[in-house]
Amino acid sequence: MKRLIALWNSYWFPTTSTLNLAGSRIVAVAAQVFWLFPSLNGDLNYLTKNSEFSDPQLFIRALDALLPRELIFTAGAFTVIHWVTFVAGLAALVGFFTRTALFLLALGTWFFISHAYSYSDVHHTQALFAIFLMVLAFSPAGDSLSIDALIRRRRGRAAGLTDTAMWPLKLAHVLLAITYFSTGAAKLLAGGLGWMNGYTLQNYIFNTGINRDIPIGIWLAHQHTLCVLLSIATILFEVFFFVSLLVPRVAPLFFVGGILFHIGLYLIAGHPFFEHILLNVILLLFLDPEWFPARVNRLTSRRPAQQPARQAA
Repeated sequence: MKRLIALWNSYWFPTTSTLNLAGSRIVAVAAQVFWLFPSLNGDLNYLTKNSEFSDPQLFIRALDALLPRELIFTAGAFTVIHWVTFVAGLAALVGFFTRTALFLLALGTWFFISHAYSYSDVHHTQALFAIFLMVLAFSPAGDSLSIDALIRRRRGRAAGLTDTAMWPLKLAHVLLAITYFSTGAAKLLAGGLGWMNGYTLQNYIFNTGINRDIPIGIWLAHQHTLCVLLSIATILFEVFFFVSLLVPRVAPLFFVGGILFHIGLYLIAGHPFFEHILLNVILLLFLDPEWFPARVNRLTSRRPAQQPARQAA
């Protein structure tokens, strides 16, 4: 039992600096604030054109039960929540009151995503990334590369090594592996090995390409051999992504594969799994506890080269 506990702790809580976590905070928050931030006009459109929810999500059901609808589900309230969330995102990006800012950013993100999901049948592409944002709020994500860290350093309380800096990245890795495995297993359970016959992918890509006017998707739907190869590659990637949990050395290959997989899926079928791309990028850059800190230390310790003394004329 002691050995199992030791293995558990060594996986989730290795002692390291907080630079990896800080780097992931900056990339994740910058992407959320300046790229993936929910559209206020879109939410106001849902709100004003629908008097009832068609499929209220758990978060929205809880708010609807606890608070009067006219208090929170109004254009004015949504506008306030939108800008509070945006300002919190800016504070989280620079690391000012980092935990509070991250919590407000994640909570606002959860609110708007849940609200959008409450009106239509959607695929939860944002769910994993929204969870990751909330997880960051309960971690020392502001202990490095932040205004909070600068203030603590001036007060003589510089951040040292910690064993709580890697678990958010580890959790994102595990959740990503579960997600990929579940989608791959669902394909095999529903279609068996026949899912990889190429015809299934051809039919799916052709219908999507026609409906969304994607020329490259329509072209690919006519390439049976290529669709067979892509079908096999998709199943292998999704079902065996968990290997990256067991063999860390090959993890970067799976992360690069995930980035290319979702970019390809967007180009040929228009599925915007941008959050999954972002999580793969974050894990590629920051899951290795040594790679990013080594480069930060090299950058900060580099001194400008001394200019040679001028010879007297």
